[in-house]
Amino acid sequence: MAGTTKTRSWILLVAIWVALVGALLVWFTFMSKPGGGSPSSAIGLIVSWLPFLALISVWIWLTRRNSRTSSGTGWVDLYEQQVAESQRTNALLERIATALEKCSPSPG
Repeated sequence: MAGTTKTRSWILLVAIWVALVGALLVWFTFMSKPGGGSPSSAIGLIVSWLPFLALISVWIWLTRRNSRTSSGTGWVDLYEQQVAESQRTNALLERIATALEKCSPSPG
């Protein structure tokens, strides 16, 4: 069920993006001066920069949304858990090494 919701949200996002770019192109076309003149500079700036700004906004939104793993644990928490597990493993390996040193006969 969660996979379908993700797919639907992506389809909705793409549809909104296409509609926005299409609306801007239509607006740009009809707002141009009669006789083939160029549109005002404000409209030209909006049409040229709005898709770029929207793309950057979507990128930031996806980055923030994906900053947590699927379990809800942050990357820092996962790193701290990994460090704690490594320390525990090192302690166990040291115990094994000391036990093996006690059991091995001393060269003598």
